[in-house]
Amino acid sequence: MKYDELAIVGLPKSFKIYKAVDYLYPNGEPDNPEEVLYDEYFEECDEGEEASIVFKYNESATGVSVVYNSTVNALNLWLSPWAVEADVLLYVAFINEILKKHPRAKLYDKYDIIKNLTDVELNRMLADRRNYLKRLLQTKDGFTMEGVNNDFTLQVAHLRKAASIDMQVTELQQVFTKMQWEEE
Repeated sequence: MKYDELAIVGLPKSFKIYKAVDYLYPNGEPDNPEEVLYDEYFEECDEGEEASIVFKYNESATGVSVVYNSTVNALNLWLSPWAVEADVLLYVAFINEILKKHPRAKLYDKYDIIKNLTDVELNRMLADRRNYLKRLLQTKDGFTMEGVNNDFTLQVAHLRKAASIDMQVTELQQVFTKMQWEEE
């Protein structure tokens, strides 16, 4: 999928991944916990790297994987094929805010430099994910969707029939997102 793995190179040495969510709050993180929309949790990774998953409460299905390598001052970002609209919007906003805050940093898609992510790229990423789910739903095989809080193994044959494959994709994304935020 296009733009699912990007790198931001040339970040300042003062960049800290544990302050990554601050980029999504231009006026600072709200004092009221009810107004907090974004958060992150940290993951284990290799030496010299720090990793986290940035997500939007109650709307993200997968979040955005972020790995910062302090040796080369680079941030690698990854967007899951299971990402829903809220995740893609978060991915684009997060990247663009970092680039705005650090104008010397460069965004790379493999070997190509990208100035920033626009609505054209956003729509392409959304379409890629919908098309990926459509292809999987047209097979009779099962697959596992990995989410920010829960994984979901789906057997396509067990799904109820929808009016169209597009409707089935939309319903599946909504159910998958809802599952991530259900209380156990």
